[in-house]
Amino acid sequence: MKYVKLCVFTLMMLIFTVSCGNKDTKNIISIKKASTEKLISAFEKFENNFMLRSDVFDNGSAKAEFFLTDYDLQGPKAQGILQTKTIADTMIANKIGITGLWINDKKAKAFKYSYALNNILINEEKTDLINIIIGQKNIEAASPSIFNKTFSIPAQDLGKALALIDSKEFPTNLNIDLTYNTLRTLSSIRPNKASQKRYDKAQDILYKNAVITRNGDTYSIVFNNDDVIKFIPALIDAVKNDNRLTFLWKFYEKLLEKEFKEIEEKFNTEIKDNIKDCTFTEELTVKDNLVEKAQYTVAVSGKEIVTFGCGIKNYENPIDGMTYTLNITGSNTADKDSKASIVSCVFASKGSVTDTAADIDCSVSVSFTDNPDTPLLPVFDMHGSFYADTAKQNENFKIGMDMDITPSRNDNMNESIAASMQASGSVIKAPDMITYNIDTINIEMEELEKEKHTLKLGTDASVIFSKNILEDIVMPKETVKVLETKVNEWQTIQDEITANLKALSTLLNL
Repeated sequence: MKYVKLCVFTLMMLIFTVSCGNKDTKNIISIKKASTEKLISAFEKFENNFMLRSDVFDNGSAKAEFFLTDYDLQGPKAQGILQTKTIADTMIANKIGITGLWINDKKAKAFKYSYALNNILINEEKTDLINIIIGQKNIEAASPSIFNKTFSIPAQDLGKALALIDSKEFPTNLNIDLTYNTLRTLSSIRPNKASQKRYDKAQDILYKNAVITRNGDTYSIVFNNDDVIKFIPALIDAVKNDNRLTFLWKFYEKLLEKEFKEIEEKFNTEIKDNIKDCTFTEELTVKDNLVEKAQYTVAVSGKEIVTFGCGIKNYENPIDGMTYTLNITGSNTADKDSKASIVSCVFASKGSVTDTAADIDCSVSVSFTDNPDTPLLPVFDMHGSFYADTAKQNENFKIGMDMDITPSRNDNMNESIAASMQASGSVIKAPDMITYNIDTINIEMEELEKEKHTLKLGTDASVIFSKNILEDIVMPKETVKVLETKVNEWQTIQDEITANLKALSTLLNL
């Protein structure tokens, strides 16, 4: 197992990079960059056409609403439940729903979030549960119905606030930059120039002494183990200083300070020694100057213990025929059976995406070794689908997911479970917004050799993506500065919240 953990760690880093060096290496760089750009462009095209991603992340908003209008239940005890009044009946009768709002206010330099219940209180159409604003200076939160004041902490002092909650779990120096400008970088798919230079430096190290051979459209690469050892800390430095990831790295580096040091010590001792016993290879198949297939392998004593493969049939429509596979095999089992994987993962997709229509099917499966020496872990299969056609007028939107979990070994205490959910409705696209309306949701769950449970929901639900700010979020004017509030003041706040909750409980529309 020591080789498995080491090789997975190292292989993921190898996959993270692209190559560089002699003529063949330069060809590989060019091919990989062109392939990556094609994939990113296709992904951006889908998100921009069907979720207005670029516009919303520049300045815009998204809003989701859900109201239950009808329901039907089938399965064991269904009739008994349907004959009694349930919370669902109350929600339908009183039009109780939930609304979520997300805003990217570029002018105010703030991300704003709001979650509210509709008609939960008598004579009140909307009751805010929580409002949050992350600005350039402060993070603010409020629940106006419960406590009509805004709690505020400096955007770079989150650690101090968390330490007030649990000083053992969160050190006071656990501070990261959670300002608006920092969080905006998360929306970027590509690193900035300075970050890319650090990745390029790591790539130079990895491929400096790599042996590259070419046979027609196939490139075979064998990496130098000393270069792999030097490459790992160089890549870690690139990730650590990636403009999109820096604040997260600093957060976890402080939160998991002990674990980070242990990993570093282990790398400088055990991992370096074990890398010398491994062989790291890469094989690329090229078609039309783009990567058609790629496989990365880690072997010990000639036995492949980790393999990662990917394939793309058509870069003009990458989603159709995209595959990714990962197989991890223990070095001890590889001697007995090269197919005896500790874990095997497969992702596959099919479908098409155009400017007006998307019809996508994706599947993921995960399986584990089944033998007395390993824990009982299930086989996991999941399938998802998305269909939207903005050129049609009706019944032009459907989304679904189904999942099967099967035990690795037959056991009366571990039965297979199948679950699925499908939602359907319509989609309407305007120049500055796209609206998904959901009319029905069907949920099914079935255990092997037992009855099926089915829940059918009629809904008045929608998800809206807009280039504009649909509505603003208003915070209470009076502010409580969390880091400056004294213990006795917290007790007063707690008492006031308790009293308000008690008063609100008498107004519940239930």
